[in-house]
Amino acid sequence: MLAPVEEIVEQGLLVADVAVRMTVKNDIIMNALKRHVDYDSAQIVAMVRDATIDLAVERERDAQHIARMLGEIRSTGRSSWSESDYGSDDNRTLRHRREVYERVAEELRARADDERYLSETAARARDLAWSEIGDSLKERATHPYYSGGDSEEYRAARDDRIQQLIEKDLTELLQEQSAKPSRVRRLLRKDRAV
Repeated sequence: MLAPVEEIVEQGLLVADVAVRMTVKNDIIMNALKRHVDYDSAQIVAMVRDATIDLAVERERDAQHIARMLGEIRSTGRSSWSESDYGSDDNRTLRHRREVYERVAEELRARADDERYLSETAARARDLAWSEIGDSLKERATHPYYSGGDSEEYRAARDDRIQQLIEKDLTELLQEQSAKPSRVRRLLRKDRAV
């Protein structure tokens, strides 16, 4: 027995809402941290609209794909348009699935034109982005590397790290530099050869 279309559409829209919010949240973070773009509320609303329309287009493509499968089943008795073979026995399930995709796409298109939905979703995505950025900054502020050695463990190991830097890393660097002939020495050798 197939679940009611309305129930599946409702679940699909819940998933779509999360996908839109996450997409826009990630774009806000990338704009702020990587691209150094100032926050623009109109731009965020446009991003929500674009992400919602993108999902609607995907669901419309899914519905069209199911329609092609149903057409192939009508003409040949089966369809191999996906990983599974479908036959006449699957017509009801496929029509059900196509209807779900069509209804989700319709609702997403309606939401893309709904200013209230767009502004509320933009605000939620913005809040998620700022929360994530804030959490990241808090994490960095308390990390020993960034906080200047706040923890006792970090401070206790500091002397060992400095000693290792002197004994190993700086020694290796000095040996590499002394093994390479300096530019001055190379020029002096060339002058003597002339």
